Amino acid sequence: MTAHGHAERKGHPVDSLNVSAQPGIGLALGGGFARGFAHLGVLQVFEQHQIPISQIAGTSVGSILGAAYASGAPLERIIETCRTIRFRDFARWRVSRLGLASNHRLGNLIEHVFHSRQFEDLRIPLAVVATDLTTGEPVVFTQGNLVDAIRASCAFPGLFEPVEIGTRCLADGGLVAPAPTRAARDLGATIVVGISVGMQDGHRGAPTNIFQVVSRAVSAAQKHQLEVWERHAELVLRPDVQSLAWDDFDRAEEAIQAGAAAARRALPRIEKLLGQRKDAALALEARLEAEDRSYLWLAEAHG
Repeated sequence: MTAHGHAERKGHPVDSLNVSAQPGIGLALGGGFARGFAHLGVLQVFEQHQIPISQIAGTSVGSILGAAYASGAPLERIIETCRTIRFRDFARWRVSRLGLASNHRLGNLIEHVFHSRQFEDLRIPLAVVATDLTTGEPVVFTQGNLVDAIRASCAFPGLFEPVEIGTRCLADGGLVAPAPTRAARDLGATIVVGISVGMQDGHRGAPTNIFQVVSRAVSAAQKHQLEVWERHAELVLRPDVQSLAWDDFDRAEEAIQAGAAAARRALPRIEKLLGQRKDAALALEARLEAEDRSYLWLAEAHG
């Protein structure tokens, strides 16, 4: 990682010609626990309509699903796993001074579903965002061990214990990047689509437990970050998952369908963005070829 917490992906230089040759969507998958299953519906629609995905950035649950997909695991297998997953499958209650539970079990889930264990082995470039609790700054992982980065990105404050990596004490990336559009852009994405599912707990009225207190506080803070992260996206999808609570894992199908509906509504806009990008790439290629011919003509004329 760089001194500013943004890691560099070595061996994959990104320049204008390389990006234009492989137009695609850079996905920024936000956090939201069970609501995040909506990301799977978006991926379903993208696959059905052959929308290319060139980069993925993920925060919290978005980092899990994004990494699973980037590893090459079949989407249907990921979906089947999520339909049966429960809180106990990735967390263990362990009250301590720093949290109520540990998310060590995420490692077992990753071993079961993912086809890669290292960033460098992924089929799609990936960025995972966590929060440095000492500086309050984002830490973006793009190389090394996937398990540690994902556990850090999913360490929701008050619920999960922070994760220590090196000298850093890290927590949920949603604190600084509700939808990590900047991280997707930094990976080289020229078209960034953010997916935001929100952190509200799905209940109305006053909070009734400590998790609702913390999640609503985080949600209130995130509302004031909208302008910051939205400006890095060409398009933001907001699946209708407001009725789902953070722990409604048994309602995964509803979240998936909500994500698919949001993606279908956005298809015309996405296809237009891809068309514009392709046209720009073709225009650049034509201009460069014309310049090459001009240089060749001048060289022959002065020969």
